[in-house]
Amino acid sequence: MPRYARRNYQVGDFWLSKQTRSPAWCRTWYDPVTRQTRRTSLGTADLELAKQALVDWVLIHQNRKQESPERVTLAELFAPFYERHASKLNSAYQAKLALTYWLDFHGEATVASALQITEQERFLHWLTVGKSLNPNTAARIIAVGKTGLNWAWKRGMLETVPYIQLPKKQAQAPLGRPLEIEEVRRLLRAAKSPHIRDFILLMIATCARPDAVLDLTYSRCDVERRLITLNPEGRQQTKKYRPIVRMPEAVVERISTGPEHPGCDHVIQYKSTPVRSVKKAWRQLRTNAGLDAAVNPYSLRHTMARWLRAQSVPAWEVAAQLGHKQKNVSTTEIYAPFDPAYLGNAVHAIDRFADAILL
Repeated sequence: MPRYARRNYQVGDFWLSKQTRSPAWCRTWYDPVTRQTRRTSLGTADLELAKQALVDWVLIHQNRKQESPERVTLAELFAPFYERHASKLNSAYQAKLALTYWLDFHGEATVASALQITEQERFLHWLTVGKSLNPNTAARIIAVGKTGLNWAWKRGMLETVPYIQLPKKQAQAPLGRPLEIEEVRRLLRAAKSPHIRDFILLMIATCARPDAVLDLTYSRCDVERRLITLNPEGRQQTKKYRPIVRMPEAVVERISTGPEHPGCDHVIQYKSTPVRSVKKAWRQLRTNAGLDAAVNPYSLRHTMARWLRAQSVPAWEVAAQLGHKQKNVSTTEIYAPFDPAYLGNAVHAIDRFADAILL
């Protein structure tokens, strides 16, 4: 390590640094064996969060000896995993429920005994047969436990993690069946409330998930550049990625009018209050439109996905529009505001769909 190298923040023998091509902070240290500086990502570009992560790691690493899987129980590792990590996630409730299943079945078992292959098979059978859970739900529960044990191992609490067999997930039909153009027209005609009509049009215009549309604010709608930023500033992206998409001409006039009530910036609002859920209103809408129970808000997203492919929009562009994670999606987003061709095929296809349903 160069003697006068600048260190942004140091705790003990570890300090923060960045790699040239990554915005994420790294835990960095000098390895006397290899005589090289080594680093591992802390998973955040925020300096204050990185400082806290470094302190947490050093405290755990220096104050707790790595335990053998034969000596430490699942409960001893799952507790700090939930308190320090899982409880701060959007999926905190699901994580807590999954860990509860693990502990209900295994009790005070050690990591080694709980992860014997025969015990893993018994646990899976208990979830799917004893608790009548869907195989995919059981797979997610097992995955949460695996994540918790790997989290503990990375922080020096566990000497090694025995092999954990993850069940193969079964293919599932998309939520909500796709609709025909006439069925979407029926939904629009049955939409008596302006906020439900706006919701339908924004679902079609963005092809986004319902939560992303309900979260959308006018401040993230750039009419001049014809761009809609679906992910709020400060919200960490998840597997359900929220991209920047082009604004179809079909909604430009509606977005340009701005909020009816200046005190509420949400596009989908009711009586100056952001709409958090459309479940009740959707059930009434579906009944009024004479459609079956398989039609839900996701039906609009799946309808648009099918329409885009039917209109020969390239697969990679459909994926970018829908927010399906891709290798270069972050790079695409960086340059989106400056590229007039960004999602051009998709937005033209969406406008054709809007023209068809608004006849």
